[in-house]
Amino acid sequence: MSVDPTDPFIAFAVGRDTGFDTTVMHQALGARVTDHRGLIDLPALAVLFDDLGGFRFFIEDPSATSLQSRLTMAMLDRPNVDEHLQATADLRMSSPGYGTTTVEITGDSGRILCSGLARNVRVGRAASEHPDLYLAVPQAPNDVPTIGAPPADLTGREVIDTIRRGAPIGPIATMLGGSISAADDDGLTYTTETAAWMGNMMGTMHGGVIGAVVAQGCSFGAQLYTGPGQRYQVVDFTVAFLRSPAVDGRRIHTRVSPVKLGRRLSVFDADLRDEDGTLLAHATADVRFDV
Repeated sequence: MSVDPTDPFIAFAVGRDTGFDTTVMHQALGARVTDHRGLIDLPALAVLFDDLGGFRFFIEDPSATSLQSRLTMAMLDRPNVDEHLQATADLRMSSPGYGTTTVEITGDSGRILCSGLARNVRVGRAASEHPDLYLAVPQAPNDVPTIGAPPADLTGREVIDTIRRGAPIGPIATMLGGSISAADDDGLTYTTETAAWMGNMMGTMHGGVIGAVVAQGCSFGAQLYTGPGQRYQVVDFTVAFLRSPAVDGRRIHTRVSPVKLGRRLSVFDADLRDEDGTLLAHATADVRFDV
């Protein structure tokens, strides 16, 4: 399976339709953003959520550079693989240095799929370029096959073990250059090889890609603790961006650990670190185990 995107928007099929409104963005879902179960989960929506959440703040003062400091996403329903998404944003607070934006993502027939909050901050870092206001929505990313669900008789640990031995890790994890580098009694490590296409206008990793990477790590961390055939969904996800990783081929590592394992709802912590141990992002995820 080979995916060679050129930027986060092409990779996740995110953009604006003709006659665009700066408060609206769209995403065409498809097989490329499905996971190892053949499903769309929260990681697939992170680029859409992050970019629109930051863009509303950015256009208040396009002469300055702005960054996300934190995303909080709540999944209300699971999108279908072929669904077309629309995201709207409302700038709730804007000051010279900080902003707060609410984001809502809907699917076909206006079905609400995800809502949440983006925290924004202006910084002095120079940008190499400014984003175009108009980004055509790419075609649905169906250039790879969807993977079927893991065998129902396998425990979550067995599913993770088969992936580590070479079973398909899923299209979205493949696109993100991901592998499961460790799994033990205390959690799991999801390793990502960075690539130039993951970059933003400042040459470091796009916040939505960071969110997707860490959320995908949380998904695998949750899978580790499921029973045979048990379904799960990442329903709440908060990530704090601490440093932006370079996108020069280096590897970054998401360590996921359970905080509480429940019959219906489990809570996980995740730290994203560089090869030298520098903390890049910290996240928490709530995962339903009764879906």
